Amino acid sequence: MGASLHSLIPPLQPFARRLLLAAGQAGLQPRITSTRRSRSEQTKLYRRFLQGTNPYPVAPPGQSAHEFGYAFDMMIQGTPLQMKIGLDDLGYLWQTWGGVWGGQFNDPIHFEFPGFPHAAVESAGQSGYVKAANIAASFLPGGAGLLASVSPAFAGGKSKCPWWDPFGYITDRPECRG
Repeated sequence: MGASLHSLIPPLQPFARRLLLAAGQAGLQPRITSTRRSRSEQTKLYRRFLQGTNPYPVAPPGQSAHEFGYAFDMMIQGTPLQMKIGLDDLGYLWQTWGGVWGGQFNDPIHFEFPGFPHAAVESAGQSGYVKAANIAASFLPGGAGLLASVSPAFAGGKSKCPWWDPFGYITDRPECRG
């Protein structure tokens, strides 16, 4: 499993770095444990989850935001109580920035870019790969202005890219990436 922030979708990378930095500055000794996963890696992890050997929930293959580069997992050091408090604080911070935190569904190490189309992925008949994403324009301070600087879809102008894939990462369209 990859743990490089560079394997995440580019719009998520600076915010993941910012959270990692905030955790480090708080003395939490953060460590990124998982970023983008292959289908094979997701399958192995999901099997371990079904066997009861993985302490955190795992999405079925083809349905994980990790497989598309929209999520990362971050652990911190400490006693179980320190880890709970630290991850709760980081999760709260992530949510105030507009991100999706896994602590809301019993996965406190999971941090996700908003808008990943979980329902669309679950109902897709294309091996889980979907041509749909609704990236939230409110991610982090700056709202649409921040994302408008990356994607013309948020600038209010005409874009060649679909509204549900403003950065072109799911449809693999480089012209959408600003």
